[in-house]
Amino acid sequence: MIRFIKYHPRSNTYVIEKRAFLDEDLTLDGNVIVGQEVKFWKNLTVTGKLELGKGSVIRGNVKARSALVCSKAKILGNIETASELVLLDKAKINTAACQGDIHVRPGCVLDFVKADGTLELIGKVLVRKVAPLTKVIIRAEE
Repeated sequence: MIRFIKYHPRSNTYVIEKRAFLDEDLTLDGNVIVGQEVKFWKNLTVTGKLELGKGSVIRGNVKARSALVCSKAKILGNIETASELVLLDKAKINTAACQGDIHVRPGCVLDFVKADGTLELIGKVLVRKVAPLTKVIIRAEE
């Protein structure tokens, strides 16, 4: 598992190589950049910012301070962030909970969303259920 992960000490950032396969729970203290098409079969916990690469799949749950989920990435479990969550085009999430704002781009699919800040939906987005008291802003695709 360690051979797929590189560490950059000056920025406290871990980089996971593209097309890596991880079948254990992973906890990293710092920021994490995940390459394209990486497969996680268990949970991922990050103390800093998470950038999930295009086409990556996480079967377990995700916890991070903030997260950017790139296009066509899937989180089959839950994602929980402390400050901000951004979902790019065609990302798929089972359950998203954020103590800050959530920004969702066109083509995304979310089964359940809870935001303590605002939930911004841009373009055509499928959200099956929104938690009560979540402020929703809907914008046309630009």
